Amino acid sequence: MEFPINIDKFLESVAKTLASASLYWQSLSIILCFVFAYFFYSVIRNSIIIKILNSPNNSREFNNIFKKYFLPLLFPIISLFFLILGYFIYQQFYKETIVISTTIKLISLFLFLRMVRITSNSTFITNASGFFLVPALILHIFGALEPTISYLDELYFKIGKIKISLYLIIKAIIVLLTVFWLSGLISRKSKSYFENNKNIKSSTKGIISKFIDIIIYSVVFIIILKTFGVDLTALAVIGGAIGVGIGFGLQKIASNFISGIILLFEKSVEVGDIVELDNGSIYGTIKHFGGRYTLVEAMDGKEIMIPNEEFIIGKVTNWTYSNNRARIEIKIGVAYDSDLKKTKEIMLQCALDHKKCIKYPEPECYVGSLNEYDISMILYFWINDIVEGRMGAKSDVMIDIFDKLKENNIKIPLPQRELKIIEETSIVKPKKNPETIKISKEKIQNSIKNNRDLNFDL
Repeated sequence: MEFPINIDKFLESVAKTLASASLYWQSLSIILCFVFAYFFYSVIRNSIIIKILNSPNNSREFNNIFKKYFLPLLFPIISLFFLILGYFIYQQFYKETIVISTTIKLISLFLFLRMVRITSNSTFITNASGFFLVPALILHIFGALEPTISYLDELYFKIGKIKISLYLIIKAIIVLLTVFWLSGLISRKSKSYFENNKNIKSSTKGIISKFIDIIIYSVVFIIILKTFGVDLTALAVIGGAIGVGIGFGLQKIASNFISGIILLFEKSVEVGDIVELDNGSIYGTIKHFGGRYTLVEAMDGKEIMIPNEEFIIGKVTNWTYSNNRARIEIKIGVAYDSDLKKTKEIMLQCALDHKKCIKYPEPECYVGSLNEYDISMILYFWINDIVEGRMGAKSDVMIDIFDKLKENNIKIPLPQRELKIIEETSIVKPKKNPETIKISKEKIQNSIKNNRDLNFDL
């Protein structure tokens, strides 16, 4: 197999080009094009660009996009414009324009790689693209691209009926780099657009984001198969195998994925909602919906990944489903000799005086129950935003109630027990264990007086 490039012929062509006067006239024309391009670039940057960036009508986001994407490409675009203009003018006087056309191709490639670097988060894609595209352009300039492709296509191996050549591998790499760059760019920009749109609900944004991912990954998968020459009818067999795998081995994963989609469409819980699960052991704010799990940030900062299925089959309390209001309950026991009407009035006033308490629904106070040593009073009041928390408001109102009850001489009693003292000084146990516990009446009275535990002498 002969090498596709004739070295002697190539060197002879280079020597002939260097000896030609047209080379130097074209080089001079290229230099003039770059001089004009730089002059216009300086004028545009120092006058028009500054006015655009300093305009009061522009948002900060617009200025950032303008600086990031447009300014780095401005000089290559102006240079390319003047080179193309110089090419058409030079062609009117001379037929030989290979140097100018070659420069235009190099600047176009540089502009493309610069655009890839700016729009891609990874420098690997830019470097890999340059590694393959620059040699391809050089071969094209010297007319050796087609022979090189034929030569590389002859270096192959087979896997079944599929022929995989060195040219196919290089082509696949270039296609994959381009596809991943475009898919990443489209995915980021489209998601960013929908995320920044305040007219779209968070659940709808999640649905759109998932569909964008599904569409992009599907297109990338099909392009990869077509690049390697795989028959797409094989997808039916692959789809059947995947279905069987999901049916047997991936039940939970499939269940959680479908549950996530149901949650997004149903909108029973959304990002930012405060939820309570597992009988109150999990309480926090929903931060993210994933394909397999929902991320809940607890009040102590823990991030809990809950399978989506739990939101479908389990009991979930959504504190912010239709509104952000929340009711707070406070229970306080007062002594039996207390003025219950005055106590009720104090508790209601303490709730109304708090800044987070809303007037409707109105605070309510009831006598809950008559207990052994106290009367239970229950206060209900509402706050307007549970996102700001309940415990702070509850604590403030309880402190205020405690102070006001103390001022009005309304006591909160301690637990009380009656102790009956028997006159006998000894207690005889059953015959199986005929030991006697001797307790003196005087000892019991002293213990009660000094608030000490009784010590029994066996």
